[in-house]
Amino acid sequence: MLLALALFWMLGCGTSSRVRSSLENKYRYYVSLSVPQKSADLLFRDDRLIIQFRFDEPAIRFQAQNLTRSSMQFDWPHASLALGGSPFSVRNVANYYDTSSVPVVSAEIPPLGVVRDVIAPRLGISLKGREWRSADLLPTTDGNSFERESAIKGMVGKTIELTLPVKFAGERTTYQFVFVIDSVRQVSWSDYRPPDWLPAAPPVRSLGPTAEDRVTAAIIVGGFAGFLRYMLTMKKSPVVE
Repeated sequence: MLLALALFWMLGCGTSSRVRSSLENKYRYYVSLSVPQKSADLLFRDDRLIIQFRFDEPAIRFQAQNLTRSSMQFDWPHASLALGGSPFSVRNVANYYDTSSVPVVSAEIPPLGVVRDVIAPRLGISLKGREWRSADLLPTTDGNSFERESAIKGMVGKTIELTLPVKFAGERTTYQFVFVIDSVRQVSWSDYRPPDWLPAAPPVRSLGPTAEDRVTAAIIVGGFAGFLRYMLTMKKSPVVE
């Protein structure tokens, strides 16, 4: 079951959150929290932390509040998300487009402080050439394929596991959250709205001239060479006094 979910996530890597075509079908997942306590609202609370999740296409969004009298930090280097099989390391808003391999611990959240952030599989965000791509957390389009449609609908009942270590006054507590996919429903493209919270992608520094740059340079060089030949062959007019 979990292995199948991993395979379907890998298929979902090629599916952008942007609208691709009105011809293929679009789907939405409805998820509830199962562990450590059941919650249809994806809400968890203990004596130190209150946190509520929301599943979006490329990531899990959340809002958390520190209920203790000391500072709180999310230990991102030890956080993971399991969509089946081995867990994946994650990204948050601060390193959403970071190409380094080591995430960092979050900034300190003061007592009663509130933070909003996201959790996305690290492999879900990639740089292809000069374009950043953000894959859907779970496949949401069927590509007009009956097999893919069946695979998406077969996600019902499968689980998503989040390991989220939190440091309270420097002491780490690891929370294990398990979400269950309760249903999958087809939605109309006309009702679909792409996520509006995605951070702006940073500019990608070019490592060399692009094809367009090379063509432009060739035109400039060719024009200069032609002008130079014209000047060398042009007959000089006598000076009139």
